Amino acid sequence: MDTSGDTTGTTDAQGPANEAAGRAAAWELPAWTGAAAAARALTIGALRDWRVADPGDADDIVLIVDELVTNAVLHGAGPIRLRLRLHGRRLVGEVADARPTGPPPAPADVPVWDEAGRGLLLIAALATEYGTAGGANGAAGKTVWFSRLLTPGDGHRPAAHHDDPR
Repeated sequence: MDTSGDTTGTTDAQGPANEAAGRAAAWELPAWTGAAAAARALTIGALRDWRVADPGDADDIVLIVDELVTNAVLHGAGPIRLRLRLHGRRLVGEVADARPTGPPPAPADVPVWDEAGRGLLLIAALATEYGTAGGANGAAGKTVWFSRLLTPGDGHRPAAHHDDPR
């Protein structure tokens, strides 16, 4: 997907020698119906560049980003800022917009099969942590953030070492 006309962004593509310092990518997306699709493509590209190997981790992170960007389009204002940071096994994502308040809570009488109002439940289930913060440095708006502790390595946990019993 070509998102070059739809986004502005920066990536900090650091090599293995700088891995301890972490990696980061940030983009600004217009608040339009294609923002979630653009965010998914950008997130997939960053995770691939950073060699996030476990498909379960990658799929869950893309779904979380999709939900948060969709919420920002539907309930936020102004451009949407997406930022991803990877430090070791911890990935942090942030989605910010210019509206200082979040969406209203879903009404209590919403049927369980209703598709609306379930995004934050997905985020709570898939993220290690999540929350909201006011605009940074006195800026208007809000940021919804999440973190995800990634599966070690390629998802394979090495067997425990045992001394030879002979």
